[in-house]
Amino acid sequence: MRLTLALLAMTALCPIARAQEDSGAFAVISDIHFNPFDPPALAATLARSAPADWPATLADIKDRAMAGIGHDTNHALLASALAAFARATAGVDFAIVPGDFLTHHFSRKTAAALGVDERSPAVLEMTTKTTLFVTDALAKALGGKPAVIAFGNEDSSCGDYRIEPGGAYLAATREAVRRLAGADRLEPDFAETWDAAGYYAVRHPTVANGLIIVLNDVLWSPKYQDACGAHGLAAADAMMRWLRDRLVRQRAAGGKVWMVHHIPWGIDAYSTINPKAQSCPAKVAPFLKEPFASELQTLLAEYSDVVQASFSGHTHHDDYRLLIDRRGAVIGLDKLSPAVSPVFGQNPGFQIFTYDKRTGAPTDFSTWYLSNPGEAAAAADWRREYTFTEAYRQPRYGPDVVGTLWQAMAKDGAVRDTYRRLYMVGRGEIAADGLSAYLCAIGHLDVTSFTKCYCGDRR
Repeated sequence: MRLTLALLAMTALCPIARAQEDSGAFAVISDIHFNPFDPPALAATLARSAPADWPATLADIKDRAMAGIGHDTNHALLASALAAFARATAGVDFAIVPGDFLTHHFSRKTAAALGVDERSPAVLEMTTKTTLFVTDALAKALGGKPAVIAFGNEDSSCGDYRIEPGGAYLAATREAVRRLAGADRLEPDFAETWDAAGYYAVRHPTVANGLIIVLNDVLWSPKYQDACGAHGLAAADAMMRWLRDRLVRQRAAGGKVWMVHHIPWGIDAYSTINPKAQSCPAKVAPFLKEPFASELQTLLAEYSDVVQASFSGHTHHDDYRLLIDRRGAVIGLDKLSPAVSPVFGQNPGFQIFTYDKRTGAPTDFSTWYLSNPGEAAAAADWRREYTFTEAYRQPRYGPDVVGTLWQAMAKDGAVRDTYRRLYMVGRGEIAADGLSAYLCAIGHLDVTSFTKCYCGDRR
């Protein structure tokens, strides 16, 4: 009898054990925007030394407060954030980093700090060193676990939104990207595509037949300028063709794709409600320019059975973008993760996701944040803000679930209030007079659809 009961107990526990074995975790940390010129006196010393020597130099800074609201990440905040990140990611399988390693206007700040012209070789050297310093710090925090990184609009030696296709900065950072992702997982054309414009494909660290596609969608932005080169448009076109080819291959292989990129899908709600234009339709600000915006949305819809998940940053806030087909069905989801830099008014944060290792589908996530930016690093108060399934009272995280919540946000109530609060990462909430732009942006990715939602009959 005892043996029978023991066998029954073991049988009952098997599904639980299998569920635990099939569940994994990964982290997303974005928009670090490290500023090595705080304090400014260190600039010359850092410029003369190798990135491997920077930790010792920066550790000598005593009693520096962490960067506060309205400022990019200084070393005190970076060290605190990565220490918290290391603790929170002890059990994760890998990390995703959707870009913007460098402080805003890095080239300009470097030139001013070193007393050189913005086109000086010293700017390229400092840009590379700072990028390598941050990637090395991330690698150390992760303890050797892989990290899949994308570059953002600030990650350039030529200036904001000015990455040079085929340029020296991409070549100088190639091996760091390779090392973080894991050379054995990278697709054979990695060196070619990274050097061309900072995009690549890597096999998923744990999901069988899974592929992570990393894009440099800065080239598709209306703000992009090929100021230091002459092949920007060709590189942008080539990246779109390459993306289609990878999706075709994955479908043929019966595999899934995760996408990692810096700029979110669809419309920039913040710029839309803070424009210079007078008419409502003229205020609408798409994140990507044509024809790339339409081509990408068409491609995502065509391969919605292949693209399983998408991760971006750029806005610095906690948000979502839904891909909806002509029948009104949700067929895709882009998760916008909060920033470490508090320059745009939110608390520093990062996110930890759970996922099903068998299917590759993300199932839940939690947001961790710093509640007291601007204070001494020794007093840093990093805490869990919320878990998606708990905050929204849902059984799991996924495109259909977020779609249901988005529909509920159209009405006054708890779901809308929760979204307004969580968007700001523990610091206030979205202002009521701008909320409609943010809600329309979640599910209306093209200009025509968003304009109808946001402007209505206003002209």
